[in-house]
Amino acid sequence: MRIASVDIGTNTVRCLICEVADDVLVPVEIHRRIVRVGAGLRIKSALKEEPGGRLREVLLDFGEKIRARGCERVRAVATSAFREAGNREDLLHGAVRALTFPIEVISGGEEAELTARGAQAGIGVLENGTVVDIGGGSTEIIRIVDGSMVWWTSIPEGVVYLTEEILEDDPPSPSQVASLRERFRSLLPADGRGGGDETVGTAGTPTTLASIELGIDVYDPTLVNGHVLSRESIARMRSDFLKVDSAARLALPGMEKGREDVIVAGILLVEEIMDHWGYKGFRVSDWGLLEGVALSAAEGKGFEIGQE
Repeated sequence: MRIASVDIGTNTVRCLICEVADDVLVPVEIHRRIVRVGAGLRIKSALKEEPGGRLREVLLDFGEKIRARGCERVRAVATSAFREAGNREDLLHGAVRALTFPIEVISGGEEAELTARGAQAGIGVLENGTVVDIGGGSTEIIRIVDGSMVWWTSIPEGVVYLTEEILEDDPPSPSQVASLRERFRSLLPADGRGGGDETVGTAGTPTTLASIELGIDVYDPTLVNGHVLSRESIARMRSDFLKVDSAARLALPGMEKGREDVIVAGILLVEEIMDHWGYKGFRVSDWGLLEGVALSAAEGKGFEIGQE
């Protein structure tokens, strides 16, 4: 069965077209664009028209690809930015018209569940660990025992919002870095939840950090998936990032264009999560929410193409 999934994030919009058989995904093609649809949302409490226009252009392209590749079913979801925006219905209407398929605004809980499922489909079942999805507008932390989600939290802070609100200078000042750390640290669970033997990171920050450490100019999921970042390596990269501006970061092999300004916030969140639970390593999963959405589509959720 050929299906498609679309993930409309606060920073990045992605589309996966794949074959699914016996709960196994075989990717056919994947597309990703940094749109930053959530830019300025916390300031205006509304999604702005300019990134909304960029989103519609990307979704128009994705919709055409989904139909051209002969997909039988599609499930498209939107996350943090659309959950928070006061004007989400207006922009959602335009996004649906561009994609030509329904778009669901999913809750933080469903986002966590689908992310955990997708990440484990990529790296294997976790016996005792935590999956972390560091997004543009929120951070999901999911505790896994024997492959099942036993606890989760969706922290309404991500790399786009924290960069806009706190990291005003480029590079950020030490006081701005300390302020970001303090804000995020205060939101982490204080009652012992989370933890486990290992942590797995998914989404753009972990995959970009892995690409930079590997020094790969062209993104290669086969190298990134399963790569382990040590606490020492992450500290070295953070130190390097804070010495230079965004333009210099963009020149680093492995840095995705459009992520060079928010990677500082991302690596600070990774450090805070690792230190909170005492992790020495951070395993990267190339798979996550997008693949979890695809698996749910294969089970009948979403939209059956040809029903129009």
